[in-house]
Amino acid sequence: MTRRVLSAVRGGSGAGGVREGNAAAILSVIRAYGPLSRRAIARHTSLSMPTVSRQVSTLIDLGLLSEPSDPPLTGEVGRPTVPVDLNSNVIAACGVHIGVTTTTYGLSTLRGELLDSERIPTPQGAPEEVLRCVARKVGVFLGNWPERRIIGIGLAIGGQVDVERGLLDHGPLGWRGVPARVILEEVTGLPVHLDGHVPAMATAELLFGEATHARSALYFYAREMVGAAVAVGGVLHRGPGQSGSIAHLPVGSDVPCPCGRTGCLEVTVSERAVSERAVRAGVLDRPDIRSLRSVAEAGDVTAHRILTERAHALGRAVALLRDVVNPDLVVLGGQAITDAPAYLDAVYDAYARTTALPDAGLVTVTRFGPDVQAMAACAGLLAQLYERPFSVVGVPENRR
Repeated sequence: MTRRVLSAVRGGSGAGGVREGNAAAILSVIRAYGPLSRRAIARHTSLSMPTVSRQVSTLIDLGLLSEPSDPPLTGEVGRPTVPVDLNSNVIAACGVHIGVTTTTYGLSTLRGELLDSERIPTPQGAPEEVLRCVARKVGVFLGNWPERRIIGIGLAIGGQVDVERGLLDHGPLGWRGVPARVILEEVTGLPVHLDGHVPAMATAELLFGEATHARSALYFYAREMVGAAVAVGGVLHRGPGQSGSIAHLPVGSDVPCPCGRTGCLEVTVSERAVSERAVRAGVLDRPDIRSLRSVAEAGDVTAHRILTERAHALGRAVALLRDVVNPDLVVLGGQAITDAPAYLDAVYDAYARTTALPDAGLVTVTRFGPDVQAMAACAGLLAQLYERPFSVVGVPENRR
């Protein structure tokens, strides 16, 4: 599938220059506080009114901003002020999240609203063929949105991601040095942005979630894999080399880990590990986390105990990480959290009993719920747009 993508313009006054920095600043304040009048934009960004007016006009031409056709009355004396807002009707970002068992893809507006999403079992086979299969399905999915200008595809995945070279390593899938970017771009004809799934989810929170206005935030994720990310001043911390890992954070359980230790976080709380414990306990015939929750809801004491123990382990892990980072905000995400609301109190109780800081702090659950994987993959690409809008969508001929 080939789609039209506006070419980027390299150079001082276009992509990468002062004009692009000004445009990025305007987009960011409207994303965080909009809709805003031009005068309010100038106050937020400290840009001059002529600069704001020029950049807003350019961003409207690009389809990134829009003015209401029937502007509301503001009650202000003098010339009416017309607010501008992100344009949710033209440009969209596609996101693909490849998980151990499930692959999710979706399409998001500039405001972080999912237009649609689909889930499929992660295909089996050689990684190159898996990626080609997923890319073909994504191409069919995007064909349902011919009126949208798709700016590219964000790919989010666990394991280690070489963002610059577009390569993937994923231990549970057995992938090593897979050229994911090249494969997806060849099949879809769209530019591709890669990121680790936890950093991508944290990015979604920074752009559109509770962390948008937080001075510092800790994002905690748990499903089949576990992970955490830290942001300060709206900037996600990315260390050198490989991504950090909390898979072997000791949480005090008696579960043996392949690393040789006992009580590591991931083997204690992952969906597969938890449901396999239920099989060994005679609760289930086969590992399935949804069945385990259903059996617990029906009153099975052993199923309830297994899920409660997982919730306690999650709470202890969050408290340990929070005590180290001491952020203003902690955001919990992943289906181990969002698909088990009945056990949130157990998570919070273990967290409160474990934290050594005097104030338990603000802990909240992601607003993206079960859509977090699709939204995260879109967010990685949208972050590129907000940082370098002209590089992503180009500059109109009359504005160069």
